[in-house]
Amino acid sequence: MENANYDAFEKFLLSNDLVGPGALERAKRGMHDAGSCLGVTLNRLGMLSEVDLVGAATSVLNIDAVERAEFPSKKIQLDEIQDSFLVASKALPINVTENQIRVAVVDPFNPFVKRALEYICEKNVEYVTSAPSDIDITLEEFYGDQEAVETDSADEYEVSGDDVDRLKDLASEAPVIRYVNRLLHDAVTRSASDIHIEPMEDGVKIRLRLDGMLEAVASPLDQHKSAITSRIKIMAGLDIAERRLPQDGRVRFAVQGRDIDFRVSTTPTAFGESVVLRILDRHQVKLDLENLGFPKKVQLGFKNALTHTNGIVLVTGPTGSGKTTTLYAALDILNKTSSKILTIEDPIEYMMNGVNQVQVNSRIGLDFASALRSFLRQDPDIMMVGEIRDSETAQVAIQAALTGHLILSTLHTNCAADALARLLDMGMEDFLLATTLRVVLAQRLVRTLCVNCRKQETLETSQHPTFTASGCDECMQTGYSGRTIIVEMLPISPSIRRLLREAASADDIEALAISEGMQTMESQGEQLVNAGITSHEEVYRVVGSAGVYEI
Repeated sequence: MENANYDAFEKFLLSNDLVGPGALERAKRGMHDAGSCLGVTLNRLGMLSEVDLVGAATSVLNIDAVERAEFPSKKIQLDEIQDSFLVASKALPINVTENQIRVAVVDPFNPFVKRALEYICEKNVEYVTSAPSDIDITLEEFYGDQEAVETDSADEYEVSGDDVDRLKDLASEAPVIRYVNRLLHDAVTRSASDIHIEPMEDGVKIRLRLDGMLEAVASPLDQHKSAITSRIKIMAGLDIAERRLPQDGRVRFAVQGRDIDFRVSTTPTAFGESVVLRILDRHQVKLDLENLGFPKKVQLGFKNALTHTNGIVLVTGPTGSGKTTTLYAALDILNKTSSKILTIEDPIEYMMNGVNQVQVNSRIGLDFASALRSFLRQDPDIMMVGEIRDSETAQVAIQAALTGHLILSTLHTNCAADALARLLDMGMEDFLLATTLRVVLAQRLVRTLCVNCRKQETLETSQHPTFTASGCDECMQTGYSGRTIIVEMLPISPSIRRLLREAASADDIEALAISEGMQTMESQGEQLVNAGITSHEEVYRVVGSAGVYEI
């Protein structure tokens, strides 16, 4: 250990306000107990991000930092160096020439690995640094599977479905823990929204939902599937002995120095339990209407509806269309000291300071309708109901709006006008709807074209040049990177209220709204296509309006 370099590292952290003196002392005490270096200890305690850790190391030591994309695609074998030494030392060889070895290390301040490699390999060794999590994952990819094969036989994993104690033991073994940790880390770093673990007759399928589309990733050995499922259930506080009924839980896992929540759902299938983990990364969600992609006109109209002290604001769309994020953005606008806000959600996806959030619990009879009734005794100003699923919830929401409360909620319908017809079908009185509704938003999420590889083309039927998806390394050959919103806003104007009182059809309501200036999702999608943001195929896939997007 080179004391001078470590001292310089500590001074750099303090002088640049990356950590405080108290935090530094706590980490120095904790590093000895944890058996890790100072930088990694600070990162694991959430005191220092991986970006700041790498930046500090490169500044103090004047060495290069490398990204994970620059790592080799397969392990580099060093003569006479055992794999176990590299794993234990957290050292990843990334390039070897006749005279030099470049090694990415988690602790570049420790010269031991450098000296050992120089002595054994008789070559100069150059340290570089990278995010510790990237080095750990790559070491696991290169050497972890081999270790698992060497230490675990298939017979050890062939466990009776009733052998709960053995499942617990297997779920606690290093290869299983490493695989699950790597899976969670990779899903977060790739900005996935969900992880799907699906048992099949001939193995287990692992898929990530990226930009709304499922993509297969490397799967573990078939004999590991029960242990992996058990590991996730243990992390989520679920009963691993119960495999006949669906279960729901939650996991908090640190990735790159920040805590990420995972919502866990299990359900029994013919070949085992299917597990889905919804990734709830609060750091990736920007609760701002402009950042979410809302057009200026919709932003103004939606914000105007939120200024009312009473009434109902609805957001509609299918599962995965971003409805909950829009409601959280609305709550962020409304969240002021002068207002009391209560929510009933299933589940609570993001915790918001200053908002009283309640989780649905059907086992004790706490559903949307019963919670909403109890909220009325809590002197609220604003209430959010996760979803209007039945006539009872709709009735209570209307009563709350009539008594001077602002209600935010969601509904599963294809377009804004359909939401009005759905509420009427639930038995709501037309005159009450006309009185309480303020605005209805319908939305979808479309993938945006990768700006690095999109291809321009000019269609004979269009005056605008359009772009199509191509595919490159930047977008994992999909042609798309990220998503944006397409939305239609139906304000409840006096003329719309009159149609509601007459129990008009959804088509009539939509036609009137368009004549009053409503932009449909199809027309907004066309604008995004003309702007080169997305493609005809993507808008058609999401909105499904064949007449508008024929190519």
